[in-house]
Parts: sequence; C-alpha cells; structure tokens
Amino acid sequence: MLTSDPSNTAEAENISGVLDIYELNIFVPTVKGQEKIVESGTYFVDSESSSVQVVRLINDQKNVTLLYDSSLFSFEAPEFTNIYFITTENGDFTATQEGIDDLIENPVMVNPAYSLKNPKTAPTIEFEENFTGVLVYTFTPYMGGTSVTINDGAAAIQIILPEGLTTGNRIIGTASPSPDSVEEDESGRNVLKWNSPIGSVSVKYYNENAPFYLLISFSALAGAVIAVYLWYRYQTKKLHEITKLVDDETTGFRKQR
Repeated sequence: MLTSDPSNTAEAENISGVLDIYELNIFVPTVKGQEKIVESGTYFVDSESSSVQVVRLINDQKNVTLLYDSSLFSFEAPEFTNIYFITTENGDFTATQEGIDDLIENPVMVNPAYSLKNPKTAPTIEFEENFTGVLVYTFTPYMGGTSVTINDGAAAIQIILPEGLTTGNRIIGTASPSPDSVEEDESGRNVLKWNSPIGSVSVKYYNENAPFYLLISFSALAGAVIAVYLWYRYQTKKLHEITKLVDDETTGFRKQR
C-alpha cells in the first residue's frame, strides 16, 4: 500500500521541482457557451508514448479514482510515480476561476495523508480528510502502447499529444468518442478536448508521418500486384502463341509437318 510518506511519493523537494516535472495546465471546459468549473483532467502523453502525465482538479473529495490499465493483457498493476498535491499559497483554494488563477500564480505543494487502494483493478487514492486542490501524477501502463484511455471519471477531459504525434486517421487510429474540439497549442501540440464526456475516452495516436508512409507502402504493394499481373498476362500470351504453332485449333490434333 502506497502511503503519503514523502520518500515514497516524491523526488521534488518543493513546488519548483514539481513544476519542473509537470505543466500546471487546468482544463476549464466550455459547456453551452459558458465556462464551467468541474473536476477536469489534463493528460499529457509522453513523447515516447510510454506514460501519461496527469493534472487532475479535485473538489472536496475523500476518494479519487486514478487511471487504470484496461488492456486485456494487463497482468500487472500499472505504475504510479511522482504523485504530488498542489494548492494555493494561503491554503484556502476553492474550485472557482479565481481560485484556479490564484493556484496557477501561487502554487504550493502539500502532503495530505492518503493511501492508494486496489492499484491493479481499481486504483483509488483515499484521503484521511477531504481534499480540494490539484493532484498530479505519472501513469505508466504495464504494456505501454500507442493509445491512451481516460477512465478516471473526470467530468471534462483534455488530452495533449506531444509534437510529432497526431490522431484522426480512420485506418491508423482515431479518438473515440469524437472530441468537442481539436486545437494546436503554441508548442505545436495537438490538444483534444471533451467538455462533458459520457464514460471513458480513448485516443489511438501515431507519428504524423505515418499516413504518408502507409500510402507509400500501399503504392508499393499495388505496384507489385500490377507487375505480377502483367507478368502473368505476358506468360499467358507467350504460351498461347506457342500453342498456335503446334495445334490446328480446330480438331485439337497436333499439326502435321
């Protein structure tokens, strides 16, 4: 059982160390034209597609579900590392736009007492006292892969793919369900947003050059098929010409010399 002992949870000694690891990006969705503060999550896919960094807004909760590995081949528990809790400098953070702005401007790291329950089947952080603030952690699936599934119950979801990765090709991979918006941020990263998803969200991602390489592969395969077909036609025609030299094509008997 993972506890709140700092030696188990953190390498960073202060908020500067935390912010060296995590980008404090809190997603405020727009629902029916209005911004709405909900328990949202921002999920950064690692550039090597091996892990996901999570920035999760928590509002007065005693239990918080973490991401879990939904693969059929998940024989081991996923790994949770760099777990930190952030609130405002004055310690009275509220889940409002003003509170979020204050937290981003004046974040501090806190160390509430908690334990991690059911890390393999249903990983959940259980606090001794209700917590309001931001939870950040790194999730590493047991099998890795080229997709991410958000299944922690966040009321709004923002997935940020690193530069060079994308999604949306029906052959290679798409996002399901379709996001409410897809944007590109100042760093050239694809940002997918779901303002009020129902259930989990899954994104299959790939190198942005993959469709081009796939087209090249299909073109080469088509070229090989055409070459084989033309060779077959040539050999058939050649055999037909040889047959005409020896058969009278009427009785089926060999021609007499």
